Amino acid sequence: MTITLNWAILGAGNISSQFVYDLLLNNDRETEYHHVIKSIGCSNSEKGQEFIKNNKITAERNFDVTPVTQSYNELYKNSEIDVVYIGTPHNFHFKQAIACLENGKHVLCEKPITVNRKEAEKIFQVAKKNGRFCMEAVWTRFFPAIKELKRKVYQEKVIGDVHRLFADFSYEGDVENLPLTSRVRDRSLAAGSLLDIGIYPITYSRILLDDYVGEKATKFEHKSFLTIDKNDLVDHLASILIKYKDGKQALLTSSELVDGPKAYVRLEGSRGWVEMYSDNPARAKHFKIFGKEGKEVYEYKDNSGYNGFIYEANAVANDIHNGKLENEIMPHAESLLVMGVMDDIRKENGLTYDQD
Repeated sequence: MTITLNWAILGAGNISSQFVYDLLLNNDRETEYHHVIKSIGCSNSEKGQEFIKNNKITAERNFDVTPVTQSYNELYKNSEIDVVYIGTPHNFHFKQAIACLENGKHVLCEKPITVNRKEAEKIFQVAKKNGRFCMEAVWTRFFPAIKELKRKVYQEKVIGDVHRLFADFSYEGDVENLPLTSRVRDRSLAAGSLLDIGIYPITYSRILLDDYVGEKATKFEHKSFLTIDKNDLVDHLASILIKYKDGKQALLTSSELVDGPKAYVRLEGSRGWVEMYSDNPARAKHFKIFGKEGKEVYEYKDNSGYNGFIYEANAVANDIHNGKLENEIMPHAESLLVMGVMDDIRKENGLTYDQD
């Protein structure tokens, strides 16, 4: 069975390029998923044409379709589009997602879906009102490596009883030498490490310490520290401690000031531990399992050649094809749960944005 989905890409930046790379590689491999890129929405036509050229979006790789470049408003009104991938900075997501949904488009919106929980709630309300599929693009949840790791840990119990998780997403961003108008420092753009990259360690704690999502999630409590820069007034260093009701704990960190450890995830159990490695801690492609004596007992590598966005794109295609309005792996309630946690962390540490 072939599933065809007509995409618009809203935002012509790096994250959109990585997403498009996977769609086109999928098309090159002639899988059962036909991801057709119909439109590139961006601030000007020249930028859109450059995006098409640089990402090699040719008719030969795109089912004989050459995408058009459109303004955001033109994209919203384009009747040939099934679903919009929103790859703009997160402070723009609220208005853009609602505009797509109100114009009859399904939406896959990059994380964080909004700046705070109340905005996310509104987006999901609009999606349901208009009968449109909507999902936060937490791509990490859809990697085969995650499915395999959970199978080894929670079905085969290779590391015994799970007790503790360390998860980090950090990089040395030379913050001091960036202008205050930089996306990394600009408070009006909802900058800071928590929303931009801290969401990933939180996501790993949700994936690896709880087998349930959204409304069925296991209860947990959290405490946190953010270091707020005195000049740009946003966080560039975050530490979060989580404790689930069954006693499992997680230490989660993010930073734009220092590089993170090679093993960005470490999951510890009574009979061993797991380490995950990647050039990008959001990209769950490689893990090793070690026994109690430190001997490696299992290794998994995703050598598919995809960046990893294809897994969530295929999941979206399946759900839309089957008439679903949300995804069971990343339901609306899970997005709201994580957004609520980040709201609490910011409140605990005195970090606010205009959207609050």
